[in-house]
Amino acid sequence: MSWSERALLVESLSALAMARFLVKVTPEKRLVAQFGGVRASGESVFAGSISNIGAPIGAMLERAAHLACWRAMCLEKALAGKWMLNRRGVASTMYVGMARSGSQFIAHAWLVGDDLTITGAVGTTFATLALFTSKTL
Repeated sequence: MSWSERALLVESLSALAMARFLVKVTPEKRLVAQFGGVRASGESVFAGSISNIGAPIGAMLERAAHLACWRAMCLEKALAGKWMLNRRGVASTMYVGMARSGSQFIAHAWLVGDDLTITGAVGTTFATLALFTSKTL
């Protein structure tokens, strides 16, 4: 790995750790309020293809999540990616949604920047429950 890739890996691990801590200690309602989330109108959004701009960040977050010794699921990855993009002045929207798989409901979080999915691409359409939008700096 190059030095820039190593730095991105360290940043990814740090952001994932902060996201995990925040998710663990913050009640859901406060988490939504703290990040400026708004309840969505129930629109369906497809968690699809990966963005070229966010591809290195998304790929490194996936790599860091496999190296981490703590839970690093879709919500933590989306939060960490949002912070990392924000630091670089890239606008993004984090979605939290639900889908139905047979008789079960599946919750999922994913991050979209430049109209393409950066983290959480699963190729499924989810009913959006909340979204968190940021503008470029």
